Amino acid sequence: MKIALVNKVFSLSHGGLERFSVNLAVTLQGAGHEVHVFGQSFSGLPEGIVLHLLPDTGKSFLGGLLKFHRLASRAIGKGRFDIVLGLTRFYPMDVYRMGDGLQRHWMRICYPFLPWRWFNYLVNTAHAANLYLERKILSGGVRRIITNSRLCKEQVCKYYKFPEENVEVVYNGVDHSLFHSDARPAWRSTIRKELGLGAEDIALLHVSNNWQRKGLETTLKAMAAMGQSGERMHLIVAGRGKVEIFRRLAGHLGLEKRIHFIGSCTQMERYYAAGDLLVLPTLYDPFSNVCLEAMACGLPVVTTAANGASEILVEGETGYVQKDPKDMQELAQILEKCLDSTALLRMGEAARRDSEAFTLGRNMQQILEVFEKVVAEKTRFSR
Repeated sequence: MKIALVNKVFSLSHGGLERFSVNLAVTLQGAGHEVHVFGQSFSGLPEGIVLHLLPDTGKSFLGGLLKFHRLASRAIGKGRFDIVLGLTRFYPMDVYRMGDGLQRHWMRICYPFLPWRWFNYLVNTAHAANLYLERKILSGGVRRIITNSRLCKEQVCKYYKFPEENVEVVYNGVDHSLFHSDARPAWRSTIRKELGLGAEDIALLHVSNNWQRKGLETTLKAMAAMGQSGERMHLIVAGRGKVEIFRRLAGHLGLEKRIHFIGSCTQMERYYAAGDLLVLPTLYDPFSNVCLEAMACGLPVVTTAANGASEILVEGETGYVQKDPKDMQELAQILEKCLDSTALLRMGEAARRDSEAFTLGRNMQQILEVFEKVVAEKTRFSR
């Protein structure tokens, strides 16, 4: 098949969606398909994948988002593709992989009071542009949708009355050649020594590029709420965020000596090896791939029911699911259950075994099955 993939950035060093875009392009090419990628920035793509560089759309959120849509639509229209897969919001396309979740749902989380929500649509043009594109896509701009969780499938059908039979759930895959528990003996003692962690300390990991949305504040407050029982717990914070704000909060809570900011990290597998538990009390995540990465490295996971990745956890066996993302007391009670290092090792081993089912190969095969359905539909329609 001749396949077009559309995303703003294809990169292994950005967020989960950008890494997924590269991995998908490489995997599709390896399966013998002709792969074209359309975007504004590329890295990590091998020779043989055809790059279509779209002009920079500037810093204006409203103009930038809509201009990218116009540029991508125009560029796609010049080629004849069996499948056009959108990894970001633009239209029309054959398949939309809804990796970012629903803008409409996210805005309800941020601004539950309707007048305030509409006010923010007026003053924040990015919100308005994303909602506009989302509505265009889901009201006739796509044939089929791929979601990476049942959570998002239910939201698409609820908010937009999209036909349930045209929404496919394809869980993410993880690169087991990069994320695996074999790194534990190689890096655990080295990284923990660099951070000043003792052998008896329990290292929690927070990995994200949006600390506010992903619940870092809730994690800090939950650790403080544990009091003396949680004194062995340290938190390793990876990714991008407003360090000084959270450093001050940690100081105010008396946690400054137990919080370790490591910044953006291109070798996260080493820190997974040093950690004991991934904690991600996110407000909303279609499927946070760091959960799967941590599981593959032998770590149990604590996350929320608002994260699609919670669907692959077994409560009390491979992790715990927090019902209310903002409830620090609920999270503190969960962390109290994670003070036994032996139990954490047992849960981590179970998480590693469960992660083996979520491979990049299986993910690609399921996406290809969706492609084949669409090609068959297009063929019948043309006849």
